[in-house]
Amino acid sequence: MSLNIADRRRINGPQRSVEPVYTTKAADPFATGRLDERALDQVRPIFIKTGPLDAQSLSAAAPSGSAYYEQGKIRVSCAIYGPRQGRKSNARMGSFDCDFKYAPFSCSWKRSHIKTSDEKEIALMLENAVAPAIRLEAYPKASIDAFVTVIESDGKAATIAAAINCISAALADAGIELYDSVAACSMALHGEQWVSDCSQAEENASTCSLLVARMPSADEITYLLQHGKTTPEQTQQAIQTSANDCTRVYAVICRYLQATLE
Repeated sequence: MSLNIADRRRINGPQRSVEPVYTTKAADPFATGRLDERALDQVRPIFIKTGPLDAQSLSAAAPSGSAYYEQGKIRVSCAIYGPRQGRKSNARMGSFDCDFKYAPFSCSWKRSHIKTSDEKEIALMLENAVAPAIRLEAYPKASIDAFVTVIESDGKAATIAAAINCISAALADAGIELYDSVAACSMALHGEQWVSDCSQAEENASTCSLLVARMPSADEITYLLQHGKTTPEQTQQAIQTSANDCTRVYAVICRYLQATLE
């Protein structure tokens, strides 16, 4: 009598083995210079448009100001509502709140309309970067709300910088009193060189990223964010280079706003 007992708790492996498929390493976007042939400290071309994007009639639901911002492949829109009644009726200073979201088709990491924790964190970044430029003491008991939508993204840090620039243009279009407009720029470290306004492929090949928001006329940095490790000398170099880039972006925003007044 032969015993033919099978262990049902054991998962039997396949009868033949198959060699795993190894993914190929992504090509270095800096191997032959930048993909779009820009200089290392050059920002992508910028397009700005303020006001309603279509011939919508003015109504109670219409925003106080709006802006559309393009920087290379990045496309961001912003709508400003307010000043309007705030939550605190006895507040001596107004409040600035921001809502940020990626469109489901804007990037590879956004799949649904449900807001993620990453979007909530970016909204807080935008509030901290832009709020110092607003004269909130001139709007007691009031609230100013910004709603930012990313239509297309090409680089996480560069998209956040573009959102800050878009909010600045929308606030000016809404007639909000400002100390100065905030201009932002991102940088990434590749090897020993800092690269300005990186695309997503360039950010993926970098070891560190830096985001700087600045009021150029006041020569004041409103927000600074860094991911990755660098030496103090490298960080100082990146801040100085990004400050120059912020000044260039600021000049583009100011020239457009001045042209709208003519």
